[in-house]
Amino acid sequence: MSLEHVVDIDLRWGDADAFGHVNNVVFFRYLEEARARVIPDSGPGSTILSGGLVVAEQQLKYLAPLHYRKAPVQVGMTVDHVGGSSFRLACRVFDAASGTVFAEGFVALVTYNFTTGAPRKLSEDERAWLATYPQEASTTPS
Repeated sequence: MSLEHVVDIDLRWGDADAFGHVNNVVFFRYLEEARARVIPDSGPGSTILSGGLVVAEQQLKYLAPLHYRKAPVQVGMTVDHVGGSSFRLACRVFDAASGTVFAEGFVALVTYNFTTGAPRKLSEDERAWLATYPQEASTTPS
């Protein structure tokens, strides 16, 4: 990924399993934390989260073991697809200092109306915010 939004995520001691590796499930928490930090609280795009958002699909390929450490890891994200009621973020968990990529993959998100129990269309405001987010050409079908 050449252009991406990068968020520093601190590791917690409890993230590691008995073997000293950060548990595979914890990587999805890192992605969740990064998303929560970049979706705006106000202004363009703020209704993406406040209007309802659910995870439709997540996939990660683990490339290198991550051991507990005091230095944060970085989560990088780019938009690689925008649909009618959904968007997809290509993401990776990495160490900016060494260049090591621990995991990479994607998360597909659907804007969702919890009152009706159905997906809702992305608004023009939400689409405008997604258009300002770092973009990556989609290389896989959605």
